[in-house]
Formats: sequence, C-alpha cells, structure tokens
Amino acid sequence: MSTRSAIDRAPLRVLLDLRHPLSYLALHPAIEFAASMAIEIDWLPLTTPTLNPPTAVGPNDDRGIVHRRHRAHAIAREIDVYSRQQGLVIREYYRSANADAANLGWLWMRERFRDRLQPYLQELFRSYWSEQLEPGSVEPIETLLNSMNADGASFRKWCAADGPSVAAVLAEELREAGLFQVPTFVVDEEVFIGRQHLPMIRWILQGRSGPIPI
Repeated sequence: MSTRSAIDRAPLRVLLDLRHPLSYLALHPAIEFAASMAIEIDWLPLTTPTLNPPTAVGPNDDRGIVHRRHRAHAIAREIDVYSRQQGLVIREYYRSANADAANLGWLWMRERFRDRLQPYLQELFRSYWSEQLEPGSVEPIETLLNSMNADGASFRKWCAADGPSVAAVLAEELREAGLFQVPTFVVDEEVFIGRQHLPMIRWILQGRSGPIPI
C-alpha cells in the first residue's frame, strides 16, 4: 500500500462499517452493481457511531427527542424490511463491538489478497450479524483468513507490527477527505450516502448521458 495515498483511485470506492446494519444492507447491492458494470470496487473500512435504539417516551420530551425517536423507528423498519428481502440475518440491530481485528483483516486482504477481499467481507458481515464472530479478537479473524488461504499466521504478525499504522493512515486520510458516514459511495470525486444512489452512480459511470435518474 502506498504511503502517499492509502485510498485507491478505483472507479468506485465504497466505505462500510462492519458494525452498522445499513452497511450490511449495502454490501450485496454494491457487489451486484459492480458486477453489472464490470468495474472494481475499492472497499474501505470506516468506523462510525453505531445505531442507538429508540428512546422510551418521556413526559418532558421536546421536538428534537421525538424526531430522533421517529427516525430510529424508521431506520429499524428499513433494516427489517430490506434484510428480509435480501435474506440477511441481523440478530441485534444495536450491537456494538470493537472491530479493530476485523478491520485489520479487511486491510490485510485489500493489500495482499485483493481477489479474495469480497468473499472475506461477505463472510465477515454474515458471521458478525448472526452473532457468530467476535470482531475485536485476532484469533477468529486469523481462522477466517486461513479458511480463505490468506496466510493467517503472517496476518497475526502484521497485526503486532505494521497493521495498526496502516489502519491509522487510512483512517486519517478518510477523515481529511470529509468521509465519516456509511454506507458511502465515492465516484468521480462525488460522494453519495446510501445505496439508494446506485442509479445515479450508474449514470455517472456511463458518461452522464441520458436523463439524470432523479
């Protein structure tokens, strides 16, 4: 990975947070989109605040509290509807965990086994949201990498040496670029938040010809 820039200039960059269910909802549509366009995605891990559950109704709730509660309920409904449509298992919408080891595995695959990164992400998200994976521990990530012939033993050594600095460089570059939400799609230096923008992204990648899909 270049020390000058940790971010590739791939046609499409997609930022996801393993711990955010909307990232999981965006993963498979993004994979299918890239396949339909015959393009490569540069998958980037981004740590963001996890979802908060709706608050209980209180006697002193102001308009802001009510609005946040309604929004939390709306997000929960979106997760419920679209996870069922995609056949995804999301056991706990508000699960929060340290994902440092999982993200280091992500960067390890991105740097050394890029052809296996997408399957790694699919299994990583599946096992996290079905509560079969502890993402902050190196051991289960090493096991996952070994299952993909991605040299888990060397990954463990990298985690204790260069890995954290590689992750820090990327995180700082993303912050400096003003990228702080997920799922984020970056195409032609334009930033889109949410998988609902894939028709617009397709239009941009196809040369901005024809009617704008809005």
